[in-house]
Amino acid sequence: MSPFKKEIVILLEKRDYNALSKLSLIDKKVVSALISLSYDKKKQNSWRAMEAIGFITKDLSKSNPDAVRNIAGRLLWMIRDESGGIGWSSPEILGEIVKNNPVLCSDIAPIIASFHEEKMLCPGVLWALGRIGKINAETVSYAVPIIRSYLKSADNTLRGYAAWALGEMGNKESAAELEDLKKDKDRIEFYQDGELKKISVGELASGAIEKLP
Repeated sequence: MSPFKKEIVILLEKRDYNALSKLSLIDKKVVSALISLSYDKKKQNSWRAMEAIGFITKDLSKSNPDAVRNIAGRLLWMIRDESGGIGWSSPEILGEIVKNNPVLCSDIAPIIASFHEEKMLCPGVLWALGRIGKINAETVSYAVPIIRSYLKSADNTLRGYAAWALGEMGNKESAAELEDLKKDKDRIEFYQDGELKKISVGELASGAIEKLP
């Protein structure tokens, strides 16, 4: 690992996104390095890298909104690229960008949602919709039926992510379905409050219910 990348990793371990944002103004390769660090979602720092990119684009949009749009366009290209694999974290990163730039990038939300049928991308799509929905539920309200359809998925990760996302969006129409999931003991890896942890689908459903209006 290069000294440059090591510096970024140290800042991620501290969750010092302010320092990363300042560094990105000096060296434009910071965002590229963070994208490359986001691939392994079994690592906590990969999720922090995604968060950091969103934070950086919020600062960047004040002086160069076109650069933010270019980053989003690059990530969309990575999803569509047929070389495989390199875009698997793109939905999550795009979600962070839209979350941090809700006006500038609101049109990207439907594009993110459109990738939900891709098996490798679906968890990231649900994550992104939940992150965006926490800031502005109206931006992703059209996606509620998509998200609710995964509450009955055979994949415990998709059930958990869907339950969490509906809670973030405050979708009270899902209350009964979320109630049914409260006893679901299947555990998944889930990134929350800066930490990657093991949590049951039932716990995520219970947490979602608590957030409903």
